[in-house]
Amino acid sequence: MRYRNRIKLAPGLNINLSKSGISTTIGPRGANVNIGKTGAYLNTGIPGTGLYNRTKISSSEYNKINNNSVSKNQIQVGVKLDLNEKYEPIVEIYDNSGKNITSQSLINKLKRTSEYKENLEKIYDRYYNLIIEKTTDFTDLHKHIIKPITKQEVQDKIDKLKPNKYLKKQFDILKPSKTSIEKELLKEAKNKFNSILFWKNKKNRMQFIADNLETELKKSIENWETKKENFENSEQIKEKDFNLNYLKVFEQEKENLIGNLNATEFYVLNNFETILNEINIKPVFFIDFEYVEKNKTFLIDLDLPEIEHLPKETASILQSGKLSVKKKSDKQLKEEYAKCVTALGFLISGIAFMASSGIENVEISAYTQRIDKKDGQTKNDYIYSIQLDREKFSNLNYSKIDSITAFENFNHKMELLQSFTFNTIEIKNNVC
Repeated sequence: MRYRNRIKLAPGLNINLSKSGISTTIGPRGANVNIGKTGAYLNTGIPGTGLYNRTKISSSEYNKINNNSVSKNQIQVGVKLDLNEKYEPIVEIYDNSGKNITSQSLINKLKRTSEYKENLEKIYDRYYNLIIEKTTDFTDLHKHIIKPITKQEVQDKIDKLKPNKYLKKQFDILKPSKTSIEKELLKEAKNKFNSILFWKNKKNRMQFIADNLETELKKSIENWETKKENFENSEQIKEKDFNLNYLKVFEQEKENLIGNLNATEFYVLNNFETILNEINIKPVFFIDFEYVEKNKTFLIDLDLPEIEHLPKETASILQSGKLSVKKKSDKQLKEEYAKCVTALGFLISGIAFMASSGIENVEISAYTQRIDKKDGQTKNDYIYSIQLDREKFSNLNYSKIDSITAFENFNHKMELLQSFTFNTIEIKNNVC
């Protein structure tokens, strides 16, 4: 284990104080080189991954590199390894004053190390994952659905539900006895009768105990009984108060479970809004909803995110190990948008079914804003509607389905062309 006291001088520039001497490091992200008395080390890591490596790549002869900006006695510092805006690797080398060193031979030497190549691949992987995750945050919304609880599961909870009971504590102070009082009186007598005429002490002490034993015993027992009575009265009050609170909690929990089971309007709407406020969904959308308690049906109008909100880049790792980042084609964007809006419909349905085990159906009508070519005004165009019943929905394997083709499991209306363009559909009844 190494103990270091690190003093931060500027973003990316640190001086490390250790028993081996002073060295300097530059490189806030990706990788850096640390050079001190013992030689040069390549420190590599990717922020947020926990990956870190420190490998010696040369001896103190690094200081002998022929570079006019660095003297032979000057301590060189490290490199910054990262990707630029075009996702191309950039290597920047600095001296210990933070000045850029342009020695191509030093750059080439670093690039030939296995550590440099390995960590460049890790940086490629990291950027690749970040780019792909930006897209899946939109297209894989349905994979976050939690299987709705069943009526039987709620009923089982109701059957097992019992109010807690307060357990009264026992008074644990022992009742005074003659023996215990004698011991106390003996201590007092030893202090009271401590004459140099020691042969008289024992007699005086025994007499003192005899004279006071009954009185002290009676007084101690009375005090003990008072304490015991006060303690037991206190426990009775606690038992009453705690059990009353436990009963209120029990009744509230039972009322919630019954509301869940029966899918009452008050319970359903409050629970639905609570869940919506707690989740973090990437695409921006708006929702109008109505709950019909009579037939246990949720009616939802979904104002969908727009295609412009989706990430425009995609990435792949080439056989050479390099990262390739390209703009998505129009068709790919449309396909991902179709997956996004259908997945969002499933996710909102899942939240609606989670609101109560008694909800039987969810009906969603989804629309987007389009410009009407007749008058140039923006209007709401409905692009799909779907009616989901609880049983079929619960049987889906959410992590495996394709959100578009999964619509075929339910009564729905959607005109999605091969180009992944949505045609406008007619909606008879909606919440708006």
